[in-house]
Amino acid sequence: FIANSDSLDFLLKGLVKFTPISELNDPSELTSNVIFDQVRISLERLRRDGYTDEDMINLKRQENLFKRLAPDNQVFKVPDKKELATKTIRHPVYDQISELEKRLAETARIMSEKVGLFCLTLRYDSIPMWVHYAKRASGFIIEFNDLNNYFQGDNTGILYQPINVRYEKEYTGVTFETKSHESLFFSKFQDWAYEREVRIVVPLAECQEQLIDGNRIFLYQLPKSSIKRLILGWKMPDDEKKYIRNVVANLNDAVQVVESK
Repeated sequence: FIANSDSLDFLLKGLVKFTPISELNDPSELTSNVIFDQVRISLERLRRDGYTDEDMINLKRQENLFKRLAPDNQVFKVPDKKELATKTIRHPVYDQISELEKRLAETARIMSEKVGLFCLTLRYDSIPMWVHYAKRASGFIIEFNDLNNYFQGDNTGILYQPINVRYEKEYTGVTFETKSHESLFFSKFQDWAYEREVRIVVPLAECQEQLIDGNRIFLYQLPKSSIKRLILGWKMPDDEKKYIRNVVANLNDAVQVVESK
């Protein structure tokens, strides 16, 4: 959903905006990344029960994410065996819970600041979204072809792939549970479930940073062929419709332009 045609030149050339997490509009993004009660519960459980085979897969992905986003904040290299991982987390150093909480919070902050999110939806028929994001239906929707062709994922399980947002009744922060860091990127309160949001995460360092009207914008290049069509809002003025059709014809005439009712 797009509010106006200011960004149309960029979009038709395949340049899409990745938004820093701090600029998102869900109140859960304003909540602490680390909830200390949850941290202590997760640590007690893992020290008691130990790691599973699935945990080890997730730990390795987590380690790969650390290497990309917060290489200086990893305390231990992930062991090859779950027995050794369990022995490690039972080490007395993990008794220093206050220090661990500080390190966990700092790591979560660093990872959050290093990435941008490309926020999409599976819907084009949501009236609240037309109102909220598309200037009361006077804006438009840009529809993409299969983004899985361009974002195929990597060894972090997080970056470079479309992932559905999880809608939750209670916000859960980063803990010692091996998939909890996903909450930094893909968790929202259930009030937003109607949006059916899908997100793609990339490091901001791999985007093109531009200063537009005094604001830092992070752009990522996609092939022009990834853009399928524009759906114009039913309240868009006729002169705006004409302008958009002309821009499309000049910049990317393979894109279909349709009008909503």
